[in-house]
Amino acid sequence: MKKFILGIFIGVLLIVLFTYLGGGAALKIAGKKTIEIGERVEVYEKALKDVTEGILKEKRK
Repeated sequence: MKKFILGIFIGVLLIVLFTYLGGGAALKIAGKKTIEIGERVEVYEKALKDVTEGILKEKRK
């Protein structure tokens, strides 16, 4: 029970510190980077899909 209460206290403390120290700006930067990486991954997905469709068409012939 003591560990549970201590865990809740530490969690609340971390949330307050994160908010106080500018966590929103850090999340905004991380979000922008995630979007950039997602766009790059979409390009690789499309290329991979095109290649695999070509290979499958050749095997069907």
